[in-house]
Amino acid sequence: MPDASIDLALYSAALNVTAPPALIRPFLDQLAEGQFSVDEIRRRCAENGVRLKAHLRKGERTRKDLRAAFDLQAVERRHLDILDMLVASLEAKAARDAGEFGGLLDDFKARVSTLSGSVDAGEAAELEEIYRTIEAQVRVEIGELADVALFLRGLRSKCGDDRGEKHLADNESLKKLLSSLSPPKPPSVS
Repeated sequence: MPDASIDLALYSAALNVTAPPALIRPFLDQLAEGQFSVDEIRRRCAENGVRLKAHLRKGERTRKDLRAAFDLQAVERRHLDILDMLVASLEAKAARDAGEFGGLLDDFKARVSTLSGSVDAGEAAELEEIYRTIEAQVRVEIGELADVALFLRGLRSKCGDDRGEKHLADNESLKKLLSSLSPPKPPSVS
């Protein structure tokens, strides 16, 4: 009977890393609508920081579990296919989030600039610090998606190479490989 450790680790990864908790997006949406006071923004930034750290710890545990499962168990073709799907999903989400968050951050930065012109220097500095904190949280959230995708690519490559799979860079390499595997042509009979 096959061991389900890899299946469980992949299922956990799909749940934990491809769909991070909604930390930054709802916050930025509400900020863009002007729904928070400075004190509320500061409080939410702190809460998001704690939740983001917990998400990063969960991602690290997930990577550790995947590494152990793939090192200790027999890797099947379907496991490699799932890794490919997870990588594609994470990379697409990272790209999508980078674009969306970029626009939201630009809007928030414009609001900070507008507000900074109407408050004293101390409050303006505080608003700028809040913006930098949110921007850093966004970078960390997107960076975690990219880091996990990179880890999964490495795991996929290692396991694929262990199975004797060849990764070909271009069509010419594929043609050479196929010709090397083809049986020699029989001598012509005249």
